[in-house]
Amino acid sequence: MKTGIFIPTYNASKDFIYFKSNLAILKQLPKNYQVLFIDSSSKDNTVEIIKQSGFTNEQIKIIPQHEFDHGRTRQLAAEILADCEVVVYLTQDAELTSVESIYNIINEFDNPKVGTAFGRQLPHKNADIFAIENRAFNYPSDSYTRSYEDRNKYGIKCVFSSDSFAAYRISALKEIGGFPSHCIVSEDMYVATKMLKVGYKISYVAKATCYHSHNYTFTQEFQRYFDIGVFFADESWIKDDFGTADSEGKKSIIQLAKKVLSKKPWLFPEMCLRILIKIVSFKLGANYLKLPISLVEKISAQKQYW
Repeated sequence: MKTGIFIPTYNASKDFIYFKSNLAILKQLPKNYQVLFIDSSSKDNTVEIIKQSGFTNEQIKIIPQHEFDHGRTRQLAAEILADCEVVVYLTQDAELTSVESIYNIINEFDNPKVGTAFGRQLPHKNADIFAIENRAFNYPSDSYTRSYEDRNKYGIKCVFSSDSFAAYRISALKEIGGFPSHCIVSEDMYVATKMLKVGYKISYVAKATCYHSHNYTFTQEFQRYFDIGVFFADESWIKDDFGTADSEGKKSIIQLAKKVLSKKPWLFPEMCLRILIKIVSFKLGANYLKLPISLVEKISAQKQYW
């Protein structure tokens, strides 16, 4: 199966440890794997790091920073790698555990009905309890495959995916019109939903693993959930068909509360504050059209979107 690997980059030196590890793993792949980097005009030595790891100018495309968009840039990669059957998408801060993770996620596409698959994210060693429990809730130890019919049982969780470590069947991407050209976040969910609606399946591959987590500050938490709220406001057709994230949110809160109380009870007040921040910021994002654009630009993490 002809396979492509794509990593969008921007000032990757801040993620040097993870990024350098990925570059070493990608060099272990057979020559029939096509590796592509699209760099948004990094101001550091990202491009030099890539070249020093043995990749060529032909494998690196540089675009102006203002042209980056989560959906549009991923679609550009799909078009450049259009002769591949499957393309694996990684982010520069998602550290593969081994080259086997690539092979394990690609194997899912032996099933012709699988349109997209995503891997398991494990917390980094420095992850706080909030990051650890977030990964435990969203990325369990058991694999699964879901179809459009499963929406009645799993709701919005049916189309949960990830843009940090996922793979897509190029023919399926073409069938649904590719990645959205202007998408603030969650372009992975957008594509997964479209694929399920036309009859493809989405697979979660627990044996395809990477380290990826963030210890968010209160401000980062607020910005992140504001942008997610914006996404669901812009793509309301998803919740119309698959429901809201309310029930999954309640489940995650209960699981987190149990872990915090049993392991680090002194963090319970902080946990409550973080939950409040998520709820308030998500609702603000969902109603962003009622807010002044100047305020929206300030509180969104994705400044380039506006």
